[in-house]
This record gives sequence, C-alpha cells and structure tokens, in this order.
Amino acid sequence: MNIVIPKPVNEVLNLLYEKDYDGYITGGAIRNMVMEEKPKNYNISTNASLEEVKKCLKGYNTFLKGENKSTLGIVNTKFPMEITKYKSKANTLESDLQERDFTMNALAYSDEDGLIDYFDGIKDINNKVIKVIGNAEERFTKEPIIMLRAIRLSSEYDMAIDQDTKMAMFECAELLKKVKPESLKDEFDKLLVSHNGHYSSAYYIKKYFEIMINIIPELSLMEGFEQENPHELYDVLNHTMLTVKSIEPTLELRLAMLLHDIAKPLTFEKNENGIGTFKNRGVRGAEIAREIMRRMHYSNKQVQKVAKLIEYLEEKVPEKEQDLKRFINSVGPENVEDLFKCKRANFAGQNTKYSEIGNRIDEEYERVKKMMRKSSFITKNELKIDGHDLLDLGVEQENVGNTLQDMYVKVLGNELKNKREKLIDYVINKVIVPNDQKELNKKVEI
Repeated sequence: MNIVIPKPVNEVLNLLYEKDYDGYITGGAIRNMVMEEKPKNYNISTNASLEEVKKCLKGYNTFLKGENKSTLGIVNTKFPMEITKYKSKANTLESDLQERDFTMNALAYSDEDGLIDYFDGIKDINNKVIKVIGNAEERFTKEPIIMLRAIRLSSEYDMAIDQDTKMAMFECAELLKKVKPESLKDEFDKLLVSHNGHYSSAYYIKKYFEIMINIIPELSLMEGFEQENPHELYDVLNHTMLTVKSIEPTLELRLAMLLHDIAKPLTFEKNENGIGTFKNRGVRGAEIAREIMRRMHYSNKQVQKVAKLIEYLEEKVPEKEQDLKRFINSVGPENVEDLFKCKRANFAGQNTKYSEIGNRIDEEYERVKKMMRKSSFITKNELKIDGHDLLDLGVEQENVGNTLQDMYVKVLGNELKNKREKLIDYVINKVIVPNDQKELNKKVEI
C-alpha cells in the first residue's frame, strides 16, 4: 500500500520532528488513502501541546477550533490541516488511537514508522465493516453522537455496521436525546445528502428509523400512517423516503422532502366519500419544519427556504396573470426552480398512474417560467425605491418592510407603476399622510 503525504503536510510534520515531537497523520485522512480516495483534510496527532505546536509553526496562518478550542487549524486551501494533541492521559499514539470511534478511523502513518494499525482497521475496511473500538455500549454512553456517525459513514461508503455495534446502537438510541440538537446537525446533514451509488440517504434513515426519531421526534408519527387516498400508494413514512430518494442531494431540498409531510398525521380527515384529506397540511408542516430547524440551529435563510418549499409544495398554481405574479412573489422567485423539483419528487412518491398530475406540474412550471420572463414581472429588489428611501421620506423603521411589500404587490397587480416618482408619491400620500392622520385622531380623542 503506497501512501504519499503531500509536501506541505510533510513540511509541518518535519517542523514537529525538529523539536523532537511526535507527528502522525491519523483518522479520516489515512482511512481515505487506504480506500484510495483523496482526503478532504489532513489530521495530525502529536504529543506536543498546541502552544508548543504554535511555536514550531511560526509564520503559518493558524487558528483554534473545535470543542474547547482543542484543535489547531492551518490555513491551506489545497491541503487543509488540523493538529490535535493526543487525547489520552498517557499522551501516546496507541492510547490516543484507542480513544477513536471506529477501527477504520484508528489508523496512523508517518514516513518513518509506516502504516500503524493497532485495531485491525484495515481488515474492517477491506471487509466493508464499521466497528466500534472497545465496548460499544460504553462508547455510546460516553459519546452518543458516534451512533449517528456510524449511520452516516455506512451511507457514505456503502459499508455494513458490525452486528454487535448495531445491536448496541438500537439499545442506546435514546441517549441521543441528551445531545444538544445543534451538536448532531453536522453528522445529520452529511447523512442527509449522502449517496453511495447503490442507496441514497433515505434507505439508511428508514433502516435506522428507531434511532433517527431520537434526533427528530416529530418524524415518529409518520411510520405506519396510512393516507387512505387513491393518489397515495404508501404510508406517510414510505412516501417520504421515496421523495427524499427522488430529489437531488442538496441540503435544503433533502430537508424539504424529509419534512414536507410532517403535519399529515396531525391534519388527517376523511371527506364525505371516506377519502383521506389533509387541510392546511402545507402551512402546518412549514410551522413544524421551522421549529425543528431552529432547534437544530439552521440558518434563518435555510429555515425560510425549506418552510416556503413545504408550504407551497401542493398549492395549485393560479392561472390569472395577477394571481400568478402574487404566487411567484409569495414563493420567492429564487425558490421557484426548487419548488418544482420538490413537486416532481413528491409525485414520484405517489401513485404515478395518475399521469395528469405529472402533466399538470410540467404545465404549471412552463407557465411560471413564462411569466418570470415577461418584462412586466419584477422581483422585489427591482422596485425603484428601497428601504433607505422610505426612511428618508419619514416612514417609521418598523413599517418599512410592510410598506415595501404592499407596494410590490400593487406593482405586480398593475395598481401602481414601478416608477420612482410614482412610488414616492404613493408613500407620501397613502402611507405617511394616513399615519399622520391616525396620530392626530388619537390626540383629539385624548
């Protein structure tokens, strides 16, 4: 096995060696090289403290990162590096590797000592098995997030989880409830967008569903919930997994499909014909998605995008021009393309014999795109007036957003021309004057 360490990484190692410190490439970088994949970054383990390492690396652009600032990052766009001190009290390589999560990640390498494998990690890699080092239950009790990482690695590399490790995962699954949701986010995101050529993340989420509901408990109601509608062939969970599988592996789209039917069990009713319906499923689902994503510390931009996609997923696209403009504005022109990707993925998880639904989605998409190409259609950013102008004109800060939205809707509806002087005139005569009159009326009443 020929392992070649890039020159910039070797230069860092040599600086440690010059001061008689240990220096080994460890963890995922060596695992990837054994798998004949290019490492995403290079982890270096040493017996030196980070202060001692910084002294060795004078002139390097470094920064502290990770929990308790226990990792020293080295800025290098081509070969990102991270240096950590051995984790164990013994401060040796072997004791450090023994603290790692899986055998496949407990590998080390240096040009002098070659490839070091104390725990048969290479054997497990060759057998495509993910195995915890030591007693699995003890490891999961100490660090529950390892369970989610095992699922993510299984999905990413198409590897099986060792039977004893898997049994312990199901037994210890509830420990994940004690982990802060935002701490689980990174592993969860990697799992959600993974695809190994054979299976998408949906397969692994379904396979380890009893574990996943400890991360997002709201998912639990979907399992086995029959929709009792001729357009639906599957229960809510199986339908959801099909839609996740059908959408491209980008984070916001996968999140939207994972959560798009989260409210169906809560909004289920039967109509007079005994057919299942889900009134306000989109609005309610968007609300629940916001709660989940905020809990897990997604950015506000991600939260709003996913919520929009869920809210409008099954909304019919209006035909009248003014209504269509308002629909595009409500969805957000920047979200239109992704909304229709979600609509098609949603249909892929339904009874596709109803081909008229698929045809309608295609027709609606063409109609929306045609409208967006018209010169009469503008985005809110194309208004000939902005928030600074409104403040200069005397509009109160808290009213700026609503005023812009009101004018934008009127411009889309051809009730107001998108000309600067017309918009200024509208603000002066329809916004500021009426507000002044309200204040005057209040004083008179007093």
